[in-house]
Amino acid sequence: MRRLCSGWVLGLVLAAAQWAAAAETKAEFPLKDADIWVMAGDSITAQHLHSNYFEAFCFARYPNLKFAFRNSGVGGHTIPSTLARFGYDIEAWKPTVVSVELGMNDQGSTPTEKFVANMGTMVERIRFVKARPVILSASPINNGDTMANLGRNKRLDEYATALKGFAAKESIPYADQFHALLDIWGANKPKESLANSIALLKQLAQDDTVAGAEHLRAFLAAQEKSPTRPVSMQGDPVHPGPPGQLMMAAALLKELGADGFVSSVALDASGKVLEAKGCEVDAVKAEGGKLDFDRFDERLPFPIPDDARAVLPLYPVILDLSQYTLKVAGLKAGNYTLKIGGIKTATLAAKDLEAGVNLTVFGPIPQDMGEVNPIVAQGRAILAAVSAKESIVSQWRGLSRNAHAPGAAPELKEQLAALTKKVEEADEKIREAARPQKLHFELSPAP
Repeated sequence: MRRLCSGWVLGLVLAAAQWAAAAETKAEFPLKDADIWVMAGDSITAQHLHSNYFEAFCFARYPNLKFAFRNSGVGGHTIPSTLARFGYDIEAWKPTVVSVELGMNDQGSTPTEKFVANMGTMVERIRFVKARPVILSASPINNGDTMANLGRNKRLDEYATALKGFAAKESIPYADQFHALLDIWGANKPKESLANSIALLKQLAQDDTVAGAEHLRAFLAAQEKSPTRPVSMQGDPVHPGPPGQLMMAAALLKELGADGFVSSVALDASGKVLEAKGCEVDAVKAEGGKLDFDRFDERLPFPIPDDARAVLPLYPVILDLSQYTLKVAGLKAGNYTLKIGGIKTATLAAKDLEAGVNLTVFGPIPQDMGEVNPIVAQGRAILAAVSAKESIVSQWRGLSRNAHAPGAAPELKEQLAALTKKVEEADEKIREAARPQKLHFELSPAP
């Protein structure tokens, strides 16, 4: 039994009407076929966290486009110092898109008016090399500040607001992650110490020799079920770790108009495919209360880093950007075990399956000894391939600086050309990692 995709969209977090309203006003995502996108920034970009997550999303979501990303972040840099390295570190890639994510270091000594003027110079330079500019605001300083009390974030607030006007005037795509995240991070900041304590408690709970370990496990289980459980952004106030940087990537993607829809499937308990979109469903079998089918998606969900999953309940935008859903109607009341690729993925109530679930939510199950469902495994593979490519990009950047220096030996240009091929080969490995695969789904009554 096979049904090609038609018109049903299920949102786990937002109702269909809300999503439709948002879709009417969202920007056109600025990624096109054959693009080479250079991400210019400072040490936050150079961490290769949110920039890698952003890139991994694009490979997962836009498999029909051929493109490449290049990280060009340098610690401590401002707009002027980035302009000083523009030739060998940005222009040398022959980019078609250059995103600029600066301001954290500029704020110390650069008034807002001068910062925007400097951004104007940067935009002129980008356009001079026939590339399209994209402007990204700086991320907030995660120190507990909010819009009600800006504190150290006052200048960054001014920058983000001024850049919005500048980008509109220049018809440049703009993503304001600062205002998207400031209040969320500020409200969460007092809870981060508790989140760090919980991480320590998890270690203690695994040791049965610790008195009261069973009580710790019960407490931790309750925390996991809480929609408001504390989350640590990790890192430091300026340089968040994976949870904070996953939020940054999601905020930027949403602001730039990235497509949140992956695919959706709806069946009933008899095995009838009711509706589907963004995929093909076949080999459907319903027998003895069990439902089996194969699903081949046209694109993939947002690859979620394992060490950033804790932030999903805090920032629903991430799941808005990964609407990868399953709905099953007419099941008998009770709980059901969902397996994907033969791997236990979740235990779900019939009523939740009736309403629809977002498959992006389901990460590794700890007790499964590291065996993960193929959705998680493929997300890990994409992220690993992006990281491996960026390692070669870092080598390329060092060589490019030397090759473009005055009086550089001619053989350096030859070495750079050879290394460019290696970077392009690494791009192909990302595309291969992000190639959609047919997945087998099994839904059966839970024991």
